[in-house]
Amino acid sequence: MVIFIFISIALHLVSFLCIVLLFLKQSKGSNLKEEVRSSMQSYIEQLEEENDQLIDRVKTLVEKREGQIDLRLRVLEQSKAAPQESVPAQQPKENQPYQKPAAVLQHPSVRNDRKQQALKLYKEGFTMTEIAKFLNCGIGEVELIVNIHGRSQQL
Repeated sequence: MVIFIFISIALHLVSFLCIVLLFLKQSKGSNLKEEVRSSMQSYIEQLEEENDQLIDRVKTLVEKREGQIDLRLRVLEQSKAAPQESVPAQQPKENQPYQKPAAVLQHPSVRNDRKQQALKLYKEGFTMTEIAKFLNCGIGEVELIVNIHGRSQQL
């Protein structure tokens, strides 16, 4: 009978030890939950700050681009308002065979104006394609103007 009492006391001690260990583990778990909660809160605050900074950067970039677009539109409107010399294309008559049109000669001042406009638009940030469309000339011509005259002005 003493053996049963001894075994019973040993089992009660083991049970009590398990209860104490579970209680300690649970209290550590609640501390861990609190640490995770505070870490997540600080992470969320950092994300919000970074998002605010990103939004501010995007706003300034958009405002800058809008300013550039407005400037380009004003330049285009001013240039379109200025009269451009052009030779109207002649329509071939139905009975006559197609003849290759003679070379169109331009006054040197027209070419000089085109050169100055091309260089001005290039310095303002327009692409070669945009300049060519605006001036009604080829992209190669614009590249040639920018490469030759742009370099000579830098020297």
